Amino acid sequence: MMKEGVIITKISIKQKGERKHFQIKLPKDTKFIIGVEYGGRLIDKPETVAVEPAPDDGGHTPTFFKRNQLIGELKLQSCEEANWFYSADVLANDVNLGLADFSKAGFPVNDFTHGNKRTEEIVKIDAESTIIQGWYLDVLGKSVNADIKYEVKVYVWINVEE
Repeated sequence: MMKEGVIITKISIKQKGERKHFQIKLPKDTKFIIGVEYGGRLIDKPETVAVEPAPDDGGHTPTFFKRNQLIGELKLQSCEEANWFYSADVLANDVNLGLADFSKAGFPVNDFTHGNKRTEEIVKIDAESTIIQGWYLDVLGKSVNADIKYEVKVYVWINVEE
């Protein structure tokens, strides 16, 4: 009989552009890696001021939409395989969540239609090894040219044999 479990790994970032290599140890009775998700929290807020771009004078209509902020890059690899089995751009929350709101037309706002999906990304990897190699690169600190302290948690969902 198979049972689901989750392994939580915390990555602490303290310097701009910091690159972290880490390992996730799986229990010996792990049969499959079935999903990956991530989350994060800011520890110290940077003392920087955001600058809004100047209005477009080239005849283009100004837009109210903003680009979602890239926080970092996350990659995971099994020790038994040659390539990454998971790679993701870690993004802040959807800053355009309130725009293009179709709720008055019978299309209610929820995370699956107007924001980031809040469930794990499904992967199906044989757990031939008990160690996953991880790599994380800070992009947030580099983009604002400041040391920003934050944590990223990686949740690896597994099937274990009872």
